[in-house]
Amino acid sequence: MHGASPGHRNCVDDCLIAQAVAGFSVGVVLLDSTDHVAWLNRAAEKFLGVPAGQCVGRLIASILKDPQLASFWEAVCSNGDRTNVTEVSVRRPEPLELRVIATRCTGASGAPLGRALLFCDVTADRSVQVELSQAVAKRLLVLTSSHMPPDSVANLTQQEVRVLRLVGRGSSNDDIAGQMGISASTVRAHLKSVYRKLNLASRTEAVSYAIRNSLA
Repeated sequence: MHGASPGHRNCVDDCLIAQAVAGFSVGVVLLDSTDHVAWLNRAAEKFLGVPAGQCVGRLIASILKDPQLASFWEAVCSNGDRTNVTEVSVRRPEPLELRVIATRCTGASGAPLGRALLFCDVTADRSVQVELSQAVAKRLLVLTSSHMPPDSVANLTQQEVRVLRLVGRGSSNDDIAGQMGISASTVRAHLKSVYRKLNLASRTEAVSYAIRNSLA
């Protein structure tokens, strides 16, 4: 561990609480005051794709290989002591939907000791949400078919059509950005243009349009 004696490290490894947390399905990473990794559990090893032996003592920024996680950490560093919570679609070491929390750790006196990072796999939850969104969209087609926008995508650019296809398949803006090799802000710009050209009011209507026109 960075800045700690071997005896302290063994104490952490042998602690009953640490052994229990090591088996959590939620990934836990503990950082010291200089943002070096002090300890992590097995779930965190899986989510980061790096064994504990190659993490302890290293700066967390050097371990976060996925661009989405790296961007999240940059936001954490710029937000000072605030707790940061987000959901990211990671591709490394494997495709996963993660809810990530970064928070400060303090001692009994209130003095800062470091940070804790928590990683929760919400891939299954996101899949259910996508399925529900598509089911709702199909139902809306039945209820509002007379109010749907024109069945033409002739006015859309090739990029806009691709964005619409991916939206219809339930992809998030971050997913679309990763698949198309563009930024999330560019995805949002394409979506705004799609909404305007097709007279759509929401993402749900965009999903409905894509399904109706066999684009999803």
